[in-house]
Amino acid sequence: MTDVFGQPVFPGALPGALAEIRELSHSYGNGSSQVEALRHVDLDVLVGERLAVMGRSGSGKTTLLNILAGLEKPTSGRVVVAGHDLTRIGRRSREAYRRRTIGYVWQQSEAGLLMGLTALQNVLVPMLGDGSSQLARIDAAIGLLDALRLGDWLYYTLDQLTPSEMQRLAVAVALANRPNLLLADELTARLDWPTARELLGDMGALLGNLGTAAIIVTHDPRVARYVDRTIVIRDGVATAASGELPAGRGRQW
Repeated sequence: MTDVFGQPVFPGALPGALAEIRELSHSYGNGSSQVEALRHVDLDVLVGERLAVMGRSGSGKTTLLNILAGLEKPTSGRVVVAGHDLTRIGRRSREAYRRRTIGYVWQQSEAGLLMGLTALQNVLVPMLGDGSSQLARIDAAIGLLDALRLGDWLYYTLDQLTPSEMQRLAVAVALANRPNLLLADELTARLDWPTARELLGDMGALLGNLGTAAIIVTHDPRVARYVDRTIVIRDGVATAASGELPAGRGRQW
């Protein structure tokens, strides 16, 4: 069985750690104005695992995503994702890491999309330079868009899409290069629950086919039904959510 890229489907097992976070701390500002966004966070993310990260605004959720995305360098601690030590890699390696290892869905989904391009063209852009033929890239992009129910909107530009369609497109773009880890900031915040539930289900099926892990920042406790574990960040400190199910028991996708 193959995925939308024509590649073998990964098994459902979670064989080991994809990301290892140790004693991660991050601060903004200096002196009396210093704010500790994260404090001594320890966290492992397994290959193919799905995590929800919850917490109040300003608790450090987005900071954690930005560090995992290589957009910010932590103040202290160690962060390794798919063998990349994010506390040590240089600029060029960091850029390659962002292109190939992670996919990012921004809180404002249009931030990761290119105005003036069609849905199909948006998905094709991250695939440029991946070594595959143009035909293979087009087939893979159409497969992704079909899996996310955008097959009838291939040639629509962003101004012709609804907010929920743009959110689906943002997910397709983030998964275009088969990343090891998908990071999604408030994925469902602008969607009503029936639409959000449908997106979570479709995205989950894709993640399973690709073997891609996911960390989803959310304020909505219902998202926990679609992940393996839920982490709560309070005042920069990460803890497991109380009463959560063992890995693999929580998801409905």
